Amino acid sequence: MSPRAALPLHLEYTLLGLLRQKPQHGYDILQNWDKNLGIIWKVKPGRLYAALNKIEQHGLLSAQIESGENAPARKVFALTAQGESTFSRWLRSPVPSPREFRQEWFAKLFFFPELSPDERSAVYAGQIKAARSWLKAQDELNLTGSAFEGQVRRFRQMQIQNILKFLTDTQNNQITRS
Repeated sequence: MSPRAALPLHLEYTLLGLLRQKPQHGYDILQNWDKNLGIIWKVKPGRLYAALNKIEQHGLLSAQIESGENAPARKVFALTAQGESTFSRWLRSPVPSPREFRQEWFAKLFFFPELSPDERSAVYAGQIKAARSWLKAQDELNLTGSAFEGQVRRFRQMQIQNILKFLTDTQNNQITRS
């Protein structure tokens, strides 16, 4: 995992969410990830195990060694109270940038059934507000005026506008679903 990040990144937060559902060992987590979150992004086993070890070291997970009769011993990970709190804060906070939106928003959306309709509404409202601020920040940039820079700026504006459109178009369906 990246040495630059003291707190978990969206991969680690998503792992916390999967472990919130039930304690699991690494192989089961990987299978669960592939089945449910593989459409968002693929995670290699080495990266998954490194992330699990990192968040265990931060006290967000506990691990117990489980010995099998016909299988080697394996670690079973479970969420700690601190992990629960960390996951809950992440789930309810907006994605911080358009660059991270695709993976992080849909990871959060996967866990929406665990939230009440009012909580879902608040998450959407916070994300829409964040996206509007991204768009405003794009409009306030001082640019040199090169054609290349203009294309990049236009792409970013359109990307954020599409994120806003997606959020407003899907908001009611996600809030009311059970």
